[in-house]
Amino acid sequence: MLLAFTVNTVVYFGFGNVYSSRILNMQNFQEQFQSGIYQYRILSGYLLVWIYEILSTLPIDFQVFKLKFFADNSDPKMFLSFYLLNTFFLCLSAALMMRMMETRNFLGTSTEKIFAVATVVFSIVITQFVIVPYDISSYFFLLLFAWIFFKYYHHQSSLFLGLSAVTLILSTFNRESAAISVAFAATLLWSKFGWRRKSILPIALLGFSFLGTYLAMRFLAHSFATNDGNLLAQNLSQPKNFLGILFWLVFFGFTLLVSKNLENRKNILIFHLLSLPYVAMCFYSGIMYEVRLYIPLFISGLLLAFINNIDDETQVNVER
Repeated sequence: MLLAFTVNTVVYFGFGNVYSSRILNMQNFQEQFQSGIYQYRILSGYLLVWIYEILSTLPIDFQVFKLKFFADNSDPKMFLSFYLLNTFFLCLSAALMMRMMETRNFLGTSTEKIFAVATVVFSIVITQFVIVPYDISSYFFLLLFAWIFFKYYHHQSSLFLGLSAVTLILSTFNRESAAISVAFAATLLWSKFGWRRKSILPIALLGFSFLGTYLAMRFLAHSFATNDGNLLAQNLSQPKNFLGILFWLVFFGFTLLVSKNLENRKNILIFHLLSLPYVAMCFYSGIMYEVRLYIPLFISGLLLAFINNIDDETQVNVER
């Protein structure tokens, strides 16, 4: 958590942000994030506005931060709101991932696990040249889902499956990348049970939890439009987007290289195959230069790289 706090603080206060400078005031933020696809990322948007309103009531001299902006209309309170929100969820994400990896559900030495979490922290931080309110909170919900689902994975308790579904619904209110959690769960269940009843029913429940929430928000708003339309041609023709695609390939390869065994590498490949709808939407309506789009896949892939595929009963026999 201290690493996450330190690195994120250095980046926010030590570097000037050009890419997201336009939204660093409340008016422009609301114009962008209350329309199109952004209006469905409800939870993080409310949290950011709530933090902004609290800062507005405090007797703070924002000049002490000596912030320098590229846009004249940038608001220090808005920038600090982004910083507080994203740093908070980054610290929580680091702590939660470390807590998970310390269990016997994951293979590797203490050093390997520490470096795995540190790699995630640095990867998240360096991709924040695009500042948004929902990315890092979405990583936290992804990890929270994984932590709860691991308990269901080992014990097949209806309680943990229900908690997984509730977490997935909250995650969907935050960002539609919650669909990745369904692919993550399907990968684990397939590796343990194959395509049997024990896999199909939980996947169906989780899929319905995501899709029902996703569709309900859009039906209520009477809109399924994205903000930028079809960007596939740009993603396959512009050099900056080639760099983004290279980032995806390098970080995908990294998860395969650090995998503990062949089974883990196979699970990473299956997970990416099941995540193809998300990948397709990134190419269609995202900007590949915004490499943050791969981070949810990278975090999930890194968990799969270290996961212990031996169930509890087999583990006991091995230890004996």
